[in-house]
Amino acid sequence: MYFVTLIIVTIFCVLPLVYFWGRGKARQLRDTQKVLDGTRLDLIRQLREAEHFRMVAEHANDGIVIQDMDGSVVWPNPAYCRIMKRKAEDIIGRNPLEFALPNEDKPPPEAIEKFRYQRGSNNSTGLHLFRNVRGDGTMFWNQINVSIRQSADGNEHAILVCRDVTEQIEHEEKLHEARNKLEIAATHDSLTGLANRGALLRFTEDMLSLTAHRSGNVGLLHMDLDKFKEINDTHGHSAGDATLKHVADALRENVRSSDMVARVGGDEFVVVCPGVNALEDLEELGQSLANAISVPFEWRERTLVCRASIGAALSENDGLDSEELLLRADFALYEAKREGRDQVASYDEVLHQRHTLELRRGTELREAVLEHKLIHYFQPTLNLETGAIEGFETLVRWQHPEDGLIPPIHFLPMAEELGLMAELDFLSMDAALSMKALMDRSQMPGLKFAFNASGELLAHPEFIDRLMRGVLGRGIDPSQVVIEVLETTVIGDVQDENAPARVIAELRDAGFRVMLDDFGVGYAGLAHLAQLAVTGVKIDQSLVRNMMHDETSAKIVATIIELCENLELELIAEGVESHDMAGRLHELGCPILQGYWVSRPMPTEQVSNWLETGMPEDVSVQEVAG
Repeated sequence: MYFVTLIIVTIFCVLPLVYFWGRGKARQLRDTQKVLDGTRLDLIRQLREAEHFRMVAEHANDGIVIQDMDGSVVWPNPAYCRIMKRKAEDIIGRNPLEFALPNEDKPPPEAIEKFRYQRGSNNSTGLHLFRNVRGDGTMFWNQINVSIRQSADGNEHAILVCRDVTEQIEHEEKLHEARNKLEIAATHDSLTGLANRGALLRFTEDMLSLTAHRSGNVGLLHMDLDKFKEINDTHGHSAGDATLKHVADALRENVRSSDMVARVGGDEFVVVCPGVNALEDLEELGQSLANAISVPFEWRERTLVCRASIGAALSENDGLDSEELLLRADFALYEAKREGRDQVASYDEVLHQRHTLELRRGTELREAVLEHKLIHYFQPTLNLETGAIEGFETLVRWQHPEDGLIPPIHFLPMAEELGLMAELDFLSMDAALSMKALMDRSQMPGLKFAFNASGELLAHPEFIDRLMRGVLGRGIDPSQVVIEVLETTVIGDVQDENAPARVIAELRDAGFRVMLDDFGVGYAGLAHLAQLAVTGVKIDQSLVRNMMHDETSAKIVATIIELCENLELELIAEGVESHDMAGRLHELGCPILQGYWVSRPMPTEQVSNWLETGMPEDVSVQEVAG
């Protein structure tokens, strides 16, 4: 019974205890194994990470340096040694301040001795750029990233990541230099280094804006060198460039620090003078600049002298913009030129009234030209040998609605400035062709009709085509159409397709007559006739008038007549105003005359009647011709 009881107790009491003890032991063993497995994996991971860190440290392109907090190098990676071109043993234990900086940037020994990294200070965080020197003495730019870290032993260290950025810095410097050059080129004149027109206008606009809210004015001095072309023509363009540089230096040295000097054209300069109180002060400054410009200077063992005409204009808080103020100074400049050059002219009230009138006239003239409101007069030419009228010259007139008939001398320069000459000449061409066709229909054939052609008309791409259409459409013989051109217009290379001389050659080849107008006083002269395909010349009226009391003028006229006879060129003397003039020209051999002695210019409706009734009684061709 005892044993039975013992067996039962063992089964129900002891065996469960053994079972549960065994299960706990197995669980403990499993947990221990898991800890061991985790520790093994962690060790493997740490070993791998350490290998990665070693690979990064030893093979990185950037230099890595560990320093203690007083700056001494604890460890450099190979890249840092390579960048510095020094061995590790020459670096460890030293502060880079001792060997990395060039002598001129190196702090004194006592400063290096006191150096410390401090958390939160400028030297212990962020990017820094230094000019460093390698072991071989070459310079480079070193970009350094600094951070402070605590090691396992509790000590703090500075970790520096260094990168050679020399190529990047040099590239940026070149880009910056290129940008500066482009900016200078965009705002400055390349020859003199002065500001250009764009920079001038911006500066003037800024100064005008400032003075709009303050007292004071902005003054402009617009200057143009007198007879600058003569310097170029006599000494060459190098002398011209030297003159421009001389003027630029003279202006720079004699203006105030607040002024701006600009070159706005070939030989045109402008000085902007902020804060000028009165026009008299501006005139005084202008005169001092003119005096400085006129000082002789040496160039290639020659002494050159230049002078300037100057126009002065003051803003006077009139609400002007920079363009309007420059326009006023420009108007005053031309007044200085009209008054004889080498002086200062001011844009005062009198000049303002005249300028206002000319601006209004300019608008009205543009309207008159573009709307075909100009009228044309015709002045005849007389053949002394036959007593017959050779033809007529077409002359433009402006019948102003308020001011009456305005002569060409008062509006042609304005038309040229406004770029209207080509359109104006086209109107004269059409008037001449229309009048020629009318005379042919009126049983008065054979008359030649002439019109003036400016340089703008000769350069117009449609000129010859429109002329040919006008002639063919009206059934006109081209040989009875005369184109008169000025000497100053035709200078150029005949081989140049765009040169007026080339256009003249085409006109002559097409059968038209081409006369050189105002001959004898222009730039072309006698020798230029050999290059021009003209059919004749018109002796300038000033020579014709002067020949009666000036023997030199008489000799020039005689020479021109003889030359034209030898070259078989047609010849017309213009400006003939008296019987005596006509007689003298006949004696010299000039066959055709034009001037008030024959007839004043007449409107279209009078031409036919004048031809039918004949010339006035005081015009005795027989008496003159003998």
